Amino acid sequence: MTKSVAPLDTPTPLVITLGNLKGGVGKTTSAFFLASYFASVHEVRVLVIDADPLSQTGYSWHRRLVKGDVAVPFELIAFPSRHVDDCITDNASDFDVIIVDAGGESADIFKAAILQSHELILPTSVSPSEVKRVPSTFKAAEEAAAGRDCEIRVRVLMTKVPVTMKNGVNISTEYRTQRRFLEDAGYDVFESYLSSWKWYREAADGEVGDGAENPIEDLAEYRQVGDELVSPYRIDMEVSA
Repeated sequence: MTKSVAPLDTPTPLVITLGNLKGGVGKTTSAFFLASYFASVHEVRVLVIDADPLSQTGYSWHRRLVKGDVAVPFELIAFPSRHVDDCITDNASDFDVIIVDAGGESADIFKAAILQSHELILPTSVSPSEVKRVPSTFKAAEEAAAGRDCEIRVRVLMTKVPVTMKNGVNISTEYRTQRRFLEDAGYDVFESYLSSWKWYREAADGEVGDGAENPIEDLAEYRQVGDELVSPYRIDMEVSA
């Protein structure tokens, strides 16, 4: 049965950068799953640009799936260059959504991606040391966006979140403390969060036939993240009785 999804009114293409000036916070995994979300849920043309200058992990995952004869619903190219904004421009006419995985090793690449982006997602775990890197990343984004004609929406996505549920609420002290810190500092934090991090990582990085298809077949919590991401772009539709 085909799911009914409200249409979106987005820029063409909608450019989303996942960035944090620290590695290991979930940028690549999030780029991979969100690309699958847009391609499978909204059935749009999606390109992921792996712009990490040290490790093209996303490229490796995508290549493994393709070689395993898995029908990957999005395209991916490696372009770890401070000219990534040119790469976005050159591919703009061929895709509806472009997602940039801006690795934590290069502020220049991150800032170049910001020049062309409509959405910036700052992934961070609940580790205090990683949360404290959010302000420096946000400042770099502000500097890059200073000359833009339009605003860029910036949101923090919490990853590797521990879960202790009570009456349907996550009461994990570590999670609530770091979320409160970010919100009190004025950051827009996704209501959705990612808890099953080991599963996501293994799903994306496993051998084909041993879990590697999961990013395409099972979006898990990324379905909620994606829905929240596109909520400002949804077109209200009148429903007839």
